[in-house]
Amino acid sequence: MSMDNRKRPVVSSNSGNSVYWSSSFTRQPARILIVEALPPSWSETCMVLCDALENFLSLACSLDGPCRIPLLSLYAISRQQECLLPFVQVRGNLARLRSCVQELRSIPGEGCVRGAARGGELLRRAVLDSLQQFKQYIRHTGTGIQASNNISVEVTVVTSQPGRGVVRQLEKGLKDADLVSLKRLLVVQIYSAAEWGQDNPSPEDTHADTEGRD
Repeated sequence: MSMDNRKRPVVSSNSGNSVYWSSSFTRQPARILIVEALPPSWSETCMVLCDALENFLSLACSLDGPCRIPLLSLYAISRQQECLLPFVQVRGNLARLRSCVQELRSIPGEGCVRGAARGGELLRRAVLDSLQQFKQYIRHTGTGIQASNNISVEVTVVTSQPGRGVVRQLEKGLKDADLVSLKRLLVVQIYSAAEWGQDNPSPEDTHADTEGRD
């Protein structure tokens, strides 16, 4: 059995004891987060989402052991799709990550994007642009990331639109795209406080997960 299929010891920086990490744990895919910051719902979800994201990134940067998010890129969709954070290594870049979250917070919560179709097209472009950016990153980096077999990417879309409808839009818009590097595409629907008081739809409508190619 090769070392790639075993657990291997890693010395903890705190205790000096050997802690065993699965080698599959160390080969995590890069992550792309696409946040749909569309009014009017963005004004109600912005603070909670950005606070949660900042806390999560702070935790990810401070944990010992193999990093579960080796690379991260972040896109925002408002009146246009915009890359707020090109691919960076998560560990050691907390200041830059926090600056990106602050930029996300600054997106206005008022205004309009004309038509759901417009928002869907911006989302499709963001997914395609992020995948192209990942290919360029892999092409221009040294052997480090490739030596770790980290040549796949997961895309997470955070939206206030019905998740199942977003999945259908993406399936239609990406059917002819080159998705060879895409490991998974996850769509997460979030709600404002006012929406939680309404009748909640089924879990299938609130959380839609579509698998890319492994």
